[in-house]
Amino acid sequence: MDFLIRTGLESRCRQEKVVTCMRFALFAAIIIAFCPAGSWADDTADIRKKAGSGDAAAQFEMAQYYESEADEARSQRRVLRDQKRAVDWYTKAAEQGFAKAQFNLGRLYVLGKGVERDDAHGIEWQTKAAEQGLAEAQYAIGERYLSGANIQQDIEQALDLFNKAANQGLSEAQDQLGTMYFQGVGVEKDLVQAHKWFSIAAQGDDKSAQGYLPLLESIMDETQIDEARALAAQWQADHMGE
Repeated sequence: MDFLIRTGLESRCRQEKVVTCMRFALFAAIIIAFCPAGSWADDTADIRKKAGSGDAAAQFEMAQYYESEADEARSQRRVLRDQKRAVDWYTKAAEQGFAKAQFNLGRLYVLGKGVERDDAHGIEWQTKAAEQGLAEAQYAIGERYLSGANIQQDIEQALDLFNKAANQGLSEAQDQLGTMYFQGVGVEKDLVQAHKWFSIAAQGDDKSAQGYLPLLESIMDETQIDEARALAAQWQADHMGE
């Protein structure tokens, strides 16, 4: 009886191994069918080569590979997540004046990811990106000037940066301008201007602005609303080609 049981178990194990091997072979066949041979490695190797030769855009891309939260993005290029390497590549690109790298490097310094946390250094890098006209950096530094977070509060400077970012189409900056005009922060309270900016941001699918508009319209008259809509339409025509 023991022999029969043992023989049965051995036979079942062999069957399970065969099934496992068949599944693995099927998976491998799918990978080969849909992914050209060498495409992952070749893609990464080409970018590494460019990054190693000093190409700032490639260095930025390498940094993004190493920082990426998306497992799929990393697995497609056989790159393991490594925040320290991300910092290294961002630094190389940032030192060449690559604005997006400067912004992301500043963010990592502020968060303390891949590098010891250093708000001052982070702000310095993001300020460099803002000075080059990167809207996300302008908004981020504007927020700091508005709140005085680890920087001397300067509402006028914040307003200027929000305007620059907003005029590039960044909805967060547009929403912030709407809030400042609505509350009279750094500017004279102006419901028409507030509506204009909330309307523009809302068209960019900004949820905060979409929530503000009905409240704002409930305390505005038709003439004000019409004026605000006309200003928003003119802004769209001037900045978005509509």
